Amino acid sequence: MVRIDRGRTFLIALPFLIVFVFLNLAFGSVYIPVLDILKSLVGLKISNTQHIIIMQLRLPRILLGLGVGAALASTGNAFQAMMKNPLADPYILGVSSGAAFGAILINVLAQLYNPNLIFYTWLFAFLFGILAASITYFVARKGGKLPVTELILSGVMVNLLFSAGVTFLIVYGWRNVQMTSFWLLGSLAGSGWRSVLLVGIVAGVVSTFYTLIGKYLNAMTAGEEEAIHVGVKVETLKLVVFIVGTFATAVAVSASGIIGFVGLIMPHMARRLFGTDHRISMPASAVLGGIFLVACDSIARTAFSPAEMPIGTITALVGSPVFMYILRRRRKSV
Repeated sequence: MVRIDRGRTFLIALPFLIVFVFLNLAFGSVYIPVLDILKSLVGLKISNTQHIIIMQLRLPRILLGLGVGAALASTGNAFQAMMKNPLADPYILGVSSGAAFGAILINVLAQLYNPNLIFYTWLFAFLFGILAASITYFVARKGGKLPVTELILSGVMVNLLFSAGVTFLIVYGWRNVQMTSFWLLGSLAGSGWRSVLLVGIVAGVVSTFYTLIGKYLNAMTAGEEEAIHVGVKVETLKLVVFIVGTFATAVAVSASGIIGFVGLIMPHMARRLFGTDHRISMPASAVLGGIFLVACDSIARTAFSPAEMPIGTITALVGSPVFMYILRRRRKSV
């Protein structure tokens, strides 16, 4: 009964997402009335300047933020279920750093050899994201288990390794150091409709996939032996979630740079608000992740105007205390 009530609460909360989007379209360095926003969205004539701000600047940026946030949060939720570890997320496991290295590498190669290589950014991000997560997993694995301390330390080392690789590429292979460094800290600026479409499709498909396998993820959280008992092919499920999550992270990173902690804190928020059933907490994580990221982006682009703060800085300021709280609480419970 509680699960049904929480599911209804989640459905009721969806209209607030629409209101949230309209508020972000309205407010910024230039205020645009809601009525003008509606006119622009349905194709009615308004000021050309306002139309450009809405359709070419703010709307793509908001939609990209929703997609990236949804992809990272739902992937974090799946990783936490798969590893039975509340600290697992793409950023902590080094997937984001590996994907960023792949994205920067293909951009360097595109500048030096063939500009058409730029269209394979997401593929290189995916391959190096897989590599980074594999290193983290095998280094941390101990006796068939993944101890929290080893997982964190392994993730930190992998992050440092690929961050060093990124620095090398920027300094010796690419001239646009300032712009690239800003992008690496996370940015939705300059969002194009092509990126919005790609990230939106991936986020929607991945979130839906995780929701459909929610009952198997529920079994995994109860323990691998219990999951096997109810017919779950544990190792196959791990591999599928691992590949799908890395792919979603790679696409998100290739569009927005490294944005940490979304995949860590939003799944916890979703489970607290809507329960532990992944068939509900998974779509809730996606929605909350999108809202959280767009809210952080709004702070980043308006609070320090005319300058813009990297969005990863804002998410880190929020996420770091939450991370320390979760780690501290877990140590007390052991």
